[in-house]
Amino acid sequence: MSLQIIGYIATSADGYIATEDGRFDFLTAYQHIDCGYDAFIQDIDIIVMGRKTYEVICAFGEAWPYPHQKGFIVSSQADLPLVHPSLQLWQHSPAALVDMLKQQYHGRVWVVGGTQLQNTFIENNLLNRLEIYEMPVLLGAGIPLFPQNKIQAVALKSIQAEMIANTIIKKTYLF
Repeated sequence: MSLQIIGYIATSADGYIATEDGRFDFLTAYQHIDCGYDAFIQDIDIIVMGRKTYEVICAFGEAWPYPHQKGFIVSSQADLPLVHPSLQLWQHSPAALVDMLKQQYHGRVWVVGGTQLQNTFIENNLLNRLEIYEMPVLLGAGIPLFPQNKIQAVALKSIQAEMIANTIIKKTYLF
């Protein structure tokens, strides 16, 4: 079975995914721009996210935004409440999750949000593709996509750089 594991994330021009207090409201100024998200999510079969990202999404108080995808929440917290029947708690390593997914599933997997989980996937050579959407805003400080001294040098193959609506830069890499 074939599995493609994708990181898909937005950053500020200076590389932050959120402000220091975890807010990402800097993205709202650009939500009217079609970056292809609807087409992207329709082709996703499985989502994987860490506990922090999961809790941020749940705090919105809206219906679960990914009801059509199987979901795995990576967390050591055994009593984490799951808000949708498509979700499953995963308490083992991301590498063990990928091994299980390769045996039981096929299709496209989205590693959703979060610096910690994205970087764990990168450090363990688990991503096939990384799409970064760079917003034209400088935050000056915040939560970086790639924290210093967290990742060893990783060679990427740049396959696309695209300007969307003369505003957002989409960079696509293969591992």
